[in-house]
Amino acid sequence: KIQELRTNKGGERKKKKIQELRTNKGGERKKKKIQELRTSITWQPNITDIAACLLVKDENRRLPEWLAYHYTVLPLRHLVVAVDPGSSMSPLSILQRWNNTSEMNISVWSDRDYTFFPLDSKLPLDLSETELGIRIHRTRQNHFISKCLSHHRDNGRQWVVLVDADEYILFNRHVKNENRALRHHACEEDFKVMETEQKLPMPPPYKQGTSDRRKLPVVGEKTIAQYLTDEAYNKPWYSQSCITMPRILVAEGDDEQDAINKAVPIGFNATHYETMKYRHHGNVNGVEGNRWGKVIIDVRRIDKRIIGTRISNVHRPISSKCQKARVCFKKALLKVNHYLSSYDEYIQKSDVRRNEKEFQKKRSKLFGKLGRSDDDARPWLQKFVDNIGIESAHALTTGLKDLSSDKGINPLTTFNLNL
Repeated sequence: KIQELRTNKGGERKKKKIQELRTNKGGERKKKKIQELRTSITWQPNITDIAACLLVKDENRRLPEWLAYHYTVLPLRHLVVAVDPGSSMSPLSILQRWNNTSEMNISVWSDRDYTFFPLDSKLPLDLSETELGIRIHRTRQNHFISKCLSHHRDNGRQWVVLVDADEYILFNRHVKNENRALRHHACEEDFKVMETEQKLPMPPPYKQGTSDRRKLPVVGEKTIAQYLTDEAYNKPWYSQSCITMPRILVAEGDDEQDAINKAVPIGFNATHYETMKYRHHGNVNGVEGNRWGKVIIDVRRIDKRIIGTRISNVHRPISSKCQKARVCFKKALLKVNHYLSSYDEYIQKSDVRRNEKEFQKKRSKLFGKLGRSDDDARPWLQKFVDNIGIESAHALTTGLKDLSSDKGINPLTTFNLNL
């Protein structure tokens, strides 16, 4: 019997069982069993790509690397970009570089595409300018996420990631001496899935298990979509439709140039890539430095009415489906590297929350006895070159330092098109 199941020769036996159940009396219990058998025959996990929702404001310098990285690692194939009307630059020319890449489908939205009008928002009138700016940003973000998740669901997509342009998703591989740093960190209880969760079909016998973090692949060996397909019957992917990923603040350290240039393809300047030149982080469980996690959501398994209601926040958008935003690092299978740029680049972005005090506060959390260097993302660039060729890779990622001056287009009036 085991050999039959392994070689996928159980189809005829299941069909015969269905016929037997049909001809016998059995009521609701047997009808349920028939449905389980039907779905176990027809459903096969096959995740070929991943979608994303991205809200940008003056991110032209980062956007080429972010697109190329996630195109390779996820692979990202369906992207909705919302442009904050306060942006001083347009990302259109960068996104148009991907227009000839038939595999990448990019939609660009403005406020009107997800029905957000700041003047209509019910915000207190006695807020300071800084607090008002933060409230408007978060409200805009929640409106966008709700509409974007519904858009991907309506178009038949499955897993959707919610991260920012300075955040990169990768496998959370176990590293040497990690247990020493994490031994004092007690993880909370596992998230309890709500009863309304839409389950996948029953897994075949001997296929149900739990994904093993010690067996995670290296970036470039396997895409995240391929990994999700292989692990589809295992927990947490089988039992949860929203997975929270810990976010790790990563920044520049006192590195030798050889360490920065390691594994970078010939002809590419490592100092132009955040994933290459920024390698250091502090305590992975330090909530003050890393802040809250981000999520990857299987929108196919969530009722449209739930997605269409008000989103809580980007860190835990659907409270009945998503774990607490502070997730246990040593149990997480995916993580998000959050790159902190230099002060000049940090302050260049138009954001009321950014100032020298906030920057120094972030930097102060990066180093210490629990900190280490991280090169987990490094193989992506060589894989990108191998996939599309060196000329195309140059065309899509070079000139990163010069893109921050790409101005002259009004995002509010231009960005409601499909590339």
